Amino acid sequence: MRPYLLTSALVLTLGLGIPIGVAAPHPTVQPAPPTPQDWLSRYQQAWQALPPLPHLQFRQQIRLSGSQRFTATLDVLARRDGSWQVWLSEGNRIRLLDSRRLELVPQSDIFRLYSVYVSRPEALVPHVTLALQAPPGRYQLLHAQEQTLDGQRVQHLTLSGDGQLRELWLDPQTALPRQALLYLSGVWGQAYALIRFGPVQGYWLPQSLRVNLGYGFWTLSGLSRRDFVGSLTLEQEYQDYQILPDHPLPQFQANLPPVDSPPALAGSPVLPVTPGQVRSLGRDSAGNEQFSIGLGGSSSTSSLQERITAFNLTRPGSRNPQTQIDTLAWLTLGSSQLPLYLFQFDTGEPLSPIQPGNPNFDPRQVSPFSTPPPGIRIL
Repeated sequence: MRPYLLTSALVLTLGLGIPIGVAAPHPTVQPAPPTPQDWLSRYQQAWQALPPLPHLQFRQQIRLSGSQRFTATLDVLARRDGSWQVWLSEGNRIRLLDSRRLELVPQSDIFRLYSVYVSRPEALVPHVTLALQAPPGRYQLLHAQEQTLDGQRVQHLTLSGDGQLRELWLDPQTALPRQALLYLSGVWGQAYALIRFGPVQGYWLPQSLRVNLGYGFWTLSGLSRRDFVGSLTLEQEYQDYQILPDHPLPQFQANLPPVDSPPALAGSPVLPVTPGQVRSLGRDSAGNEQFSIGLGGSSSTSSLQERITAFNLTRPGSRNPQTQIDTLAWLTLGSSQLPLYLFQFDTGEPLSPIQPGNPNFDPRQVSPFSTPPPGIRIL
């Protein structure tokens, strides 16, 4: 009986083409390709998992055109605790902005904007938040497809919802955005913001920002009404990221504004600048080539000469805080926020009081890449 069973088993296994003593393999189950909704979930998980930002130093190049013009180079120091310093170079004047001596006011808080404006105009910095989170239920996915962006494959998502996100171009490996389009709307107007990102030493940081915006509001000057209506195009580049150590706490030296190189941090050696050294800064808003000329500063420079140079560059008379208003954006990156200086809005004459406008138009009918939409939040 036993030999017969063995022979039968041999015949059966040979007939099936399976070696004796080896179990039949299970068929391989191929994972289903991610659905469009899976991409949105992956993006939110990847965005939430971004590591907290370290102390960062980087350079901003800003060009504003349209109904106003503004060109500047900024050196930004953003600390872990959310505080920041900025050396803002515009033409032949340099200013140091320090968040610990400023009043950062949400642009939607009209009462506080006005109270700070009339009491401490030199400290007022209206700000807006660029929010890229996509928690469940906030957005509906309208369309998803593969595309090519700068020669790289990306997953392009088109969204609708009550948040700012309108489009995402996701990296297939990390599900983090290579590019994001945001729409902002408020009492001051509307704007579209296109942000490009990239990896920097283990962090995901912005590389450029383009904003097409329009503003519309009015103020009272005595018994007369002043209208502010216009459209602007803002272009920014972010360069030379540096990750700084935790200790000591990084800080720009107030008496050493940058002349031909990024600013020195407190406690760091100061490199000499040869008098007459020339460095190209690019073209200004009028298309004229701009140059930076070394003002001196060698190891023999006295502290008095340094203070004189710093005063000449940063003397208070270079800006009227009642008419030239600094604006800021907070860019959310996971659990961190990165400060991005936007531009300086020039009112021409002091504002008293501030009143929001209410443009009556549908910004969804306006292309964000051609004519700027006719309204944006400014303050």
